[in-house]
Amino acid sequence: MAEEQSINIDSRKLFNLGVNLLVAGFIRQKPEDAKKLFKELKQGVQISSGQLTSEQTGMVIPIKLELDRSEYRGQFNFPNFEISVKTMLQKFETEVRKDKDLKDLHTLTNETTGGLLFNVPTGVKIGEDINVLMMAVEPAGESLVVKLMFMNPEQFQS
Repeated sequence: MAEEQSINIDSRKLFNLGVNLLVAGFIRQKPEDAKKLFKELKQGVQISSGQLTSEQTGMVIPIKLELDRSEYRGQFNFPNFEISVKTMLQKFETEVRKDKDLKDLHTLTNETTGGLLFNVPTGVKIGEDINVLMMAVEPAGESLVVKLMFMNPEQFQS
């Protein structure tokens, strides 16, 4: 029988984990590697992206990256995706500048999965299409998944 272990990870650490993963995957590597990563994500592949080690127990948790583009509007290609990710990272940077300790980091919890959605919607208009990109971190089996999700932009209009 497999032993269930529960670990609590601070939402600020999960936020930093997601941001660092995106920066490493799309900003700090060669454009052809970023395009390859995008292509895999676009095909629905969950990409192994490192691991997290618990300071208390030494337990190692694999980290994966995933994309949900079911609500995306318009042409989904690398340049449009890259603009969305870079805009989101800039918005995250602005949030961190306003609140260095991320004390006011707004999250929504998925009661079913235990996942966290970082409530920092990033709207990007390309041509006539508006898309909203958000980041979540969810447990999935033995791993944690950093999920990029395009949300229906209409729910953010007042």
